[in-house]
Amino acid sequence: MQLRLLWELQELDLSIKDLQLKIEEAPLLSGVREAKEYLENMENDFSERERSLNADRKNLKQLELEEQKIVEDRKELYDNMYNGKTTNVKELEQMQRKMDLLAAEKKKVEENILNLMESIENQEAELNTVEEELSRSRQELQEKEDRLKQDLENYNRQVSQLQTSREQLAEKIDHKYLEKYSVLVQKHQGKALARVVDDICGGCRVFISSAQRGHLYNPSAMVYCENCGRLLVNLENQ
Repeated sequence: MQLRLLWELQELDLSIKDLQLKIEEAPLLSGVREAKEYLENMENDFSERERSLNADRKNLKQLELEEQKIVEDRKELYDNMYNGKTTNVKELEQMQRKMDLLAAEKKKVEENILNLMESIENQEAELNTVEEELSRSRQELQEKEDRLKQDLENYNRQVSQLQTSREQLAEKIDHKYLEKYSVLVQKHQGKALARVVDDICGGCRVFISSAQRGHLYNPSAMVYCENCGRLLVNLENQ
């Protein structure tokens, strides 16, 4: 009877160990980790694009101010040329050259403004696309985290239930059996007991000797496999 209870204890321990392994290596854990990494990269990319866009918008304002300054300078020159106050030919020629230079500069600034406006428009469109992808990624991450939380809560609930059952079962087992079980568990990676089926040790798959088979019919005897050292249990006789 004690060996049967010990076998049941081992089955509970193996189930608990399996659940704890699922908690540590939950499939969704890697999915959440990858989703977080992807989201972080997306957020960094978004921030970099946003910084670049803001810098270009600032440059655009600066170019527009430059254009406005050129327009004002040309107007002032034009007024000085045709208000009748300047009659010196050389001065008028110098003013005209300045007008031409300002016109050329204005054209160059206008081209830069147009190019920058086109770039800003493209960046804004790309940023909107990235922002939409960010929103989807955040939602997907939240869904994965919710599923992972639900799975972990379920696993932990099962572990708690099994541990309660284990405590109740352990109270029914004699101390000497529990001590021997504890030693063998450490030695055999959680599988201290091996079931005998058709005179074969379920732990190492080796036939047990005839002498051992005889002892197995004694429910209080502790019989160990001569090959692997596990405690043998014949459930049919327990």
